[in-house]
Amino acid sequence: MGSMCLMISRSYSTYGISFFLFRFRESGINRKQNNSNKKSVPIVLSSLMILLCFGLTSCGSSRPSVITTKKEAAEAPRASAYKSPNTYSAHTEKRELEEIQIEVASNDKPYAESTSFIDQVVENAMRYKGVKYRYGGTTTKGMDCSGLICTAFEEAGKSMPRSSRSMYAKADELDLDQVRKGDFLFFATGKNKRQVNHVALITNVTPGEIEFIHSTTSRGVMTSTLNEAYWIDAFLRAGRID
Repeated sequence: MGSMCLMISRSYSTYGISFFLFRFRESGINRKQNNSNKKSVPIVLSSLMILLCFGLTSCGSSRPSVITTKKEAAEAPRASAYKSPNTYSAHTEKRELEEIQIEVASNDKPYAESTSFIDQVVENAMRYKGVKYRYGGTTTKGMDCSGLICTAFEEAGKSMPRSSRSMYAKADELDLDQVRKGDFLFFATGKNKRQVNHVALITNVTPGEIEFIHSTTSRGVMTSTLNEAYWIDAFLRAGRID
């Protein structure tokens, strides 16, 4: 009986120790698993946050930001301003062509209003180029400024006042951007800069230049331009006699 009790006691002790060691190992394994799970939670959360931030960033790059102020609205590019290369090129070329046509039309407006009569008058006057100056003259032997113009018009079938002052009084005043071929330019070349004493006939007008023919005391019948300092300084006004 005593032997049996001793065996039971030893078995219990052995079982108790084994059970204790098993539970200890089991609890250690559980602790490791729990610790592993606890460590994995922050890693998972961190990964989710990174993916979320990446998604927001990539989405933000493909979508326009929301405009919340007038300043942002003013600084934001307009989508309607974008055009495909082909469309933009065609649009630009069309616009540039229209601008050129408008510019040409505006430049040609006063200059294209010549007539066959005016062309004839100018041609008549040009035939006398080189004739020497002669006060009161109206022929190839000599001409003064108003004599040249009177002769050119009379040969085309129209009479004109004989002197530069009478022409000045009869002519309708024009701005220089209104003049055309066949109009008159009046000058004051004497001491009195307000008193007309010279007249010229416009022969050609371009955007940058007004050409005219006249008879000068020094060189006779010749052509000049209003770009010349002497003549622009002496210029009084332009005029037209219909």
